[in-house]
Amino acid sequence: MHIRRPFLSLLALFLTATAHATQPEVPNIYNVANACYALQAGSPSSGSYVRQTGSGYAADAANLAEATAFYLKPTRLGAYLLLSDYRRDPGEAGHKELLGISDPGGEFLDQAGNFIGEAGILVAAVGDILDAPTDPVTPAGRPVRQAGENIGGVGERVAGVNMQPALALVNRANDLAVWQLGEGTVGGFQFTADVTGQKLVAMDGRLGLSRSSEADRHAEFWLRPKPGCAAYPEAELNAEILAPPRVYQATGPEHAKAPEGVGASRGRGDPEIYGFVDAHAHITAYEFIGGRVNYGSVFHKFGVDHALHDCEENHGPQGSTGLVEIATSSTSTTGHETRGWPSFNFWPRSHSLQHHQSYYKWLERAHLAGMKILVNHITHNEALCQIAPQKKNDCDGMANVRLQALRTYQIEDYIDAQAGGPGKGFFRIVTTPAQAREVIARGQMAVIIGIEMSKVLNCGEYLDQPECTREQIIERLDEVYELGARAIFPVHKFDNAFGGHLPHSGFGIGTVLTAGNLVETGHPLEVDNCPEDYAAEERDPDEIGIYEQLESQLVYLAEQGPPSKGTPFEGADPRRGTPEGGDSRAGGTDHLCNIRGLTELGEFFIQQMMQRRMIIEIDHSSSRAQSRILDITGARRYPVTSSHGWVRAKQLLHRIIAYGGTINQFARPERQGFITKVMRIKGYYDPAENPWLLEDFDYYPGSGFASDVNGIASLPPSPPPPEETGDTPIYPTFLSEDGNVRFSRQRTGDRVFEYYDDRNVDHYGLYAEHIADLSRNGGENKDETIDMFFRSAEAYLRMWERITGERK
Repeated sequence: MHIRRPFLSLLALFLTATAHATQPEVPNIYNVANACYALQAGSPSSGSYVRQTGSGYAADAANLAEATAFYLKPTRLGAYLLLSDYRRDPGEAGHKELLGISDPGGEFLDQAGNFIGEAGILVAAVGDILDAPTDPVTPAGRPVRQAGENIGGVGERVAGVNMQPALALVNRANDLAVWQLGEGTVGGFQFTADVTGQKLVAMDGRLGLSRSSEADRHAEFWLRPKPGCAAYPEAELNAEILAPPRVYQATGPEHAKAPEGVGASRGRGDPEIYGFVDAHAHITAYEFIGGRVNYGSVFHKFGVDHALHDCEENHGPQGSTGLVEIATSSTSTTGHETRGWPSFNFWPRSHSLQHHQSYYKWLERAHLAGMKILVNHITHNEALCQIAPQKKNDCDGMANVRLQALRTYQIEDYIDAQAGGPGKGFFRIVTTPAQAREVIARGQMAVIIGIEMSKVLNCGEYLDQPECTREQIIERLDEVYELGARAIFPVHKFDNAFGGHLPHSGFGIGTVLTAGNLVETGHPLEVDNCPEDYAAEERDPDEIGIYEQLESQLVYLAEQGPPSKGTPFEGADPRRGTPEGGDSRAGGTDHLCNIRGLTELGEFFIQQMMQRRMIIEIDHSSSRAQSRILDITGARRYPVTSSHGWVRAKQLLHRIIAYGGTINQFARPERQGFITKVMRIKGYYDPAENPWLLEDFDYYPGSGFASDVNGIASLPPSPPPPEETGDTPIYPTFLSEDGNVRFSRQRTGDRVFEYYDDRNVDHYGLYAEHIADLSRNGGENKDETIDMFFRSAEAYLRMWERITGERK
C-alpha cells in the first residue's frame, strides 16, 4: 500500500478547527472543501450562473446575486456533494437539496445511497444533452434522453410515476450526487458524475450531462465565492484556537516552529514533545467480529448523519439484538433507543459498548487538547466472529487486518479532504519515529497501526500443534509490515502458536474466556503457582480490559471445587486465588500462572519482529512468556511496551522500564485512581524502588493512557457535579493544558454532551474535559501526574527510536 507523506503547516490546523473553511484566494480541486460557491458557466466574464429552479437546476441566472450558492462537501479527495439547501427541525435528520442524478424508480440505489445498478444502463437512461439540444417534452434543466432508447423500462411511467432518471434536485446524499472536480481546459473547473462519468454541461440556459467529445466547451465552470449558503451537517469541535497548540516542553519563540533537521536522527538535547499518547485504541473496530457488533464509524463519505445514524441495522429493532449492550448497560436491560444523529438520546455513553465513540471530529477535539500520538490496534477474534449471528465481513484474521488497515488509510484521506488537500488533515499515519516527529512538529497527530488479535497472523494452535509455519510467519509479517503495522501483540486472550495467554481474573468473564480457550485450543487453561520472584502488583478494582465489562452481569457458569492443574475453569473460583498476580476484588492470596510460556515458534516470532524493528506489545502474554520476551529483548536493550496494564508481576514491570520501554494504563479509573496509577509508574524510574535500572541509561519518565475505545470497553467515569463536591468547575469554558485552545461544551447534532451528567465521558471528544478536570481537581499529586502525562508522547517516541536505532 502506498503511503502518502506530504505535510501540513500550522495554518492548516487553524482551518481544520473551524466550522467552515474560508474561500481560498486561488481555488483548486482540494481547497474548496467545506466552502460556499456559485457556479458560473461558459465564460468567466459573461457566462450565466447556475440556479435552483424548484425541482431542478438551470444555468440561466444573469448575475451572482441570482445564483444558487452550493456548499462543497467532500466525500473523498477531489470528490464533492453540491448542497444547495439544508433544513432541519430539532430531533429530525434534516432535509437536503443536492445537485445529482435522480433515481425515481429506486432501481439504482440501495437504502444507504450506494449505487447498485449498472452504470451502462444508467448512462443510456440519463442521455446526453448534446444529442438533442432542443426537446419540447423534457423541461429545461433536465438532461435529454437518447431518442428511442428504452432499456429495462427505465424512462417509462408506472402508475403515473415518472421512472426516468434525470439531472435534478435530489433530497438525500447518495452516489448519484457525487461529483469529481477536475481542472477545466481554459482555466475553470469541470464536474464529472462519479457513477456515470458524464460531465456537467451548460447549454442555452439549460443544465445537463454529456459524454460527447463536444462536451468540453460546454463543461467549463468557474467557482465564485458566495458566502451564506446552508452548511452541510457536521459535528462541532467547540474549540477556539487562541494560539498554535504547544508542540514542545520548552517555551519561547525558538520552539514556535519545527527545528531545523526535524525527522533526522535524534540526539540528546533536542526539543521534547509536549503532549500525550493514547497507546491503545481501536478506532476501526466497527469492522471486527464480522462487522455487525459495533455500530458507527470514524467517518462516512456522506457525512456524520450517516456515520452515526441509527444502530438498528446492526442491533435490530429497539436494539433487541445488541446482546453486549443489553448485558453491560444498566440503562439497557432489554434493548435501547437506536437513533443516533441528531438526538443521541441513548448513545454514545461511556459504558455503551456496542456504539462507536471515536468519530473523527471527536478525535480531533482530543488532539487539540494535547494528544500527539494515537496507536490504532487492529483487533479481531475469529472464534467470536464465527458464532456471531450477524456478519458482513470475512472471519479470517488476515482478511480483517487488511480491511482495517484499508479503513485507517481511508480515514486519513477523508480527513485530508475535509482539511483542503493531501497531507493537510490532523490525522497522519506514520511508520517511523522520524515521521512521527515531523508530523507532530507541524501540528498534526501521529497515528501508528498495531495489531491485537488472539490468532495473530492466523497462528493459532490446537492441542499444542501450531497452525502456521516459520515460512508463513515471515510471509505474513512482511505483509502486515507493508500495510504499515509497526506494533504487534504476540498473544491475546487465548493460547496460540507463540505462547500462553495471561488469564482473566474473576468468576464471570474469566470463566467464559477460559471456556473459549478450551474450544479454540482443544486443551484447558492450565495453571500452577507463579515463580516466587513474580511479586504481585496490586490490581486496581476498575482496571479491567476488553470484554471484562461483562463480568458483573454474567452468571457464574459452573460450580467449581478448588482449582487443580488441568481444570477447564481453573482460576475462576472467587473463593481462591486468581491467575497471574491476583485480583484485589476476589480476596485471594495464592498467585497462579499459566504453565505455558513463550514457545519455540514464539521466540522465532520475537526475533523476526526485532529484525524489522517493530514495537513488541507484551500485554496479554502469560507472565512466563513476558519474562522470556524480556530475556530476549533485554539482552539487546531492545525496549518493549505495556500499553494497557496487562503485566501483573512487579519484577516484569521494573524490567520493562529498565530496558527503555513504556508503561501506559487504562484511562478508565476515576480521577484519583488514574493519579495513583501514574504515580506508581513514576516510582518505577526511582533506583531506590527499581533494582533493574541501568546506570548508563538515559531514562525519560512519562506515562500516557490507553483508551481501548471501541474495544468493547468503557470510557472513563466523570465526577459528580461541582456543586455537589466543591470541585472547581470546568464549564462554561475551559482552556487546554497549554492555554492555547478554549473549549466549550461539545455539540453533535442536537445533543450537547455534558461532562458531569450520568453518561460520563460519552465519546472521545470529552477527553478534553477529563484532562481539564484532572488538572484542576486532582489534589496534591495532580501536577506530577500532568507532567508525566504530557511527557508520554516524548517517552513513547524515545522508546520507538531506541527500537529503530535512532536513539542510543
